[in-house]
Amino acid sequence: MPVSGVDSRVALVVRTATPEEHDRVGELTFRGFGHDETSRPDPAREALLRDAAARAAEGDLLVAADGATGALVGTASLLRPGSRLNRQARDGEAELRLLAVLPHARRSGAGWALMTEAIARARAWGVPALVLDTGPTNHASQRLYDRLGFVRVPERETQPALRGGFLAVFRHDLGAIDAGGAS
Repeated sequence: MPVSGVDSRVALVVRTATPEEHDRVGELTFRGFGHDETSRPDPAREALLRDAAARAAEGDLLVAADGATGALVGTASLLRPGSRLNRQARDGEAELRLLAVLPHARRSGAGWALMTEAIARARAWGVPALVLDTGPTNHASQRLYDRLGFVRVPERETQPALRGGFLAVFRHDLGAIDAGGAS
């Protein structure tokens, strides 16, 4: 998949982050959520965004890298059932947290690639479902989740969002594989 600003023949590689990359993944997550040195979230939120090592310890810390340069352009954290970082998972479900893509790589397919890899890995774990949440006005992400087969679960939407309203919760049943193979 091409990355914006890079030769269109360059593919993305989705893989597990190495421990040596954890600091870079933390910075990528921070910037992917729209923050910089002049626009910082509250200290607890910033610590969560930057602590890639903690997320790696709780599951699979995925990265999308430019296939030609190796530059990291996206990340997602696939958390195992029972992880202390889960906030929506129940009854043995895996949870996806902190999907982030750098601004220059948005619309490159990095989010899709990270999500499809997370679904495949969660399915390989044998869990019944993968859940995630997003801001109530994050319509671009909600469209992505819908295209990937996630279904909104309004009865689980009880956690306040940072900018008002409640986090939108989505669930992907992993018991059945989509006939089209797109999961």
